[in-house]
Amino acid sequence: MDFFTHFLMGILLSIFTLNSFNFSIVLYGVIMAVLADFDIILEPLKRIKDTHLLSHKGISHSYFFALIVSGFTGIVFSLITQESFFLVWIVGFLFYSLHLTLDFLTASKIPLLYPLYKKRIRFFIDRAINIVLATVSGSIILFYFVIFFLWPSLYYSPIIYPILGFYVLYFTYRIITKVYVQLRLPKNARYIPGIFPFTYLIYYNHSSGDDLIFRLTKKLQFRNNNTILYEKKIKKASQEEDIYIRALEISRRYVFFLKWEYLIPLFKENAKTIILFLLLSESYFSGSFYSIKIQFDKLSNQIIGLEDGFSKNNLNHK
Repeated sequence: MDFFTHFLMGILLSIFTLNSFNFSIVLYGVIMAVLADFDIILEPLKRIKDTHLLSHKGISHSYFFALIVSGFTGIVFSLITQESFFLVWIVGFLFYSLHLTLDFLTASKIPLLYPLYKKRIRFFIDRAINIVLATVSGSIILFYFVIFFLWPSLYYSPIIYPILGFYVLYFTYRIITKVYVQLRLPKNARYIPGIFPFTYLIYYNHSSGDDLIFRLTKKLQFRNNNTILYEKKIKKASQEEDIYIRALEISRRYVFFLKWEYLIPLFKENAKTIILFLLLSESYFSGSFYSIKIQFDKLSNQIIGLEDGFSKNNLNHK
């Protein structure tokens, strides 16, 4: 979930649930609602990045870690403010967990139940970075900051109800759409929410006869027309399949390939080299993907180039 929505949900729910407490408790709840993303500061460190549980959306995004962090911050906060430690601990845990629950609804898999359940999980009703939602959330945050300084009496007023109601309806709509669409899809297809309401993607991965088939399709809700964005067929027992299998092994070194999983393999070749792009469909936006690019020598099949990142992909989709 984008930062603005995390921050705003912390504000709205802290006002809604904590307005009978001191303002310091409300502020503490808001801080805890965004604290889980502190690990992004460590992301540039290669050792941290390569340690999957310590990278962004690693162990910091588990309820177990929420319990520990809220305990430590609760001790400090209660000593400073003289508030009940038990109250502060509960508030800290609930608002830190609010952040994790919202992230569970987005693209990246997180170790939410670690260490009881070590696999990363997600429900995936929204994009991790949704420009439309972030703009709406950011505008409401600006509004709240203005009234906090100019009309503080409005800060705790009933204006919170329609705003909070809007987000409840939005996430409910996303959940219903995901469940409804996914239930109607074949078992080898997966729903990917779009940036804008009423749009979504369908990822398809199927083994059929002599081919492995990969497809990414754009759909508009309430309409039957489809737009195939990318499609690839790989012949089984071919050089392309061998390269693809090797690329899958390599991809496990990259943390994004633990968080996301809907792959589209695309090949580009010349007389001397074969280049394989492993595109992550969950990252798709206006032709851009997060991908790893692996360059192979055509004769020896040895890897001669390797890079990753977000980039515009202009390969032919067929």
